[in-house]
Amino acid sequence: MAITTKKDLNLIFTTESGKEYRMTIPDYREGITDAEIQTAAAGIVADNIFQPDGFALTKLSGAKRVDTTTTDVAVE
Repeated sequence: MAITTKKDLNLIFTTESGKEYRMTIPDYREGITDAEIQTAAAGIVADNIFQPDGFALTKLSGAKRVDTTTTDVAVE
């Protein structure tokens, strides 16, 4: 029976147009703090690299750590 764990960090930004833009970072670092997440997100906004639909990201409006454990079921 195989057990796998998937760890995603979901970041939700607000764009200049007022819409949400979601970014998923797979396999986030174990032990990452809320402050580190906020600092990294502020860097993403400040660097202005992502412009979905031509609109810059203006702020981080939410973040979630999502840990999913999957266990195979034995089938005969």
